[in-house]
Amino acid sequence: MAAALPTIENVKKAAGEFKEWTRLVIADDSGKIIHTTFKADSKEIKEFLSAFDDRSKTIAKGISLDGTHYVLHRWTDTVTYGRIGKPGELVGVCLHKVINEKTKKPMYSAITWGGIGTSARVVPEFQSFCKKHVVSL
Repeated sequence: MAAALPTIENVKKAAGEFKEWTRLVIADDSGKIIHTTFKADSKEIKEFLSAFDDRSKTIAKGISLDGTHYVLHRWTDTVTYGRIGKPGELVGVCLHKVINEKTKKPMYSAITWGGIGTSARVVPEFQSFCKKHVVSL
């Protein structure tokens, strides 16, 4: 029996397993929103498309999601993350770029989290989620 094809419903179900995630958005290489758990701003999402072009510019600029601007402190060619707030009230953000298995084009996914979640745990979880679910949409 063949494996089930990935669907947005499968992605929603898989994302629901991560209770600390407060927002999730997935977009294609044109900035078209494929899935979101909040009213995503297309202008903010289109900013994701250049986030992996230049480390210095991205770290200096930060990213915005759902009207909130986040300071970034880590960047690689496929993932950048950061946070806002003060200890005990931090909100984290992570933007991850993966290559779609079918189209061979980039896809961008972002999450936010709060509570007791730490980037040391949440970022690798999100990367695994994207590599398992987002790459095959």
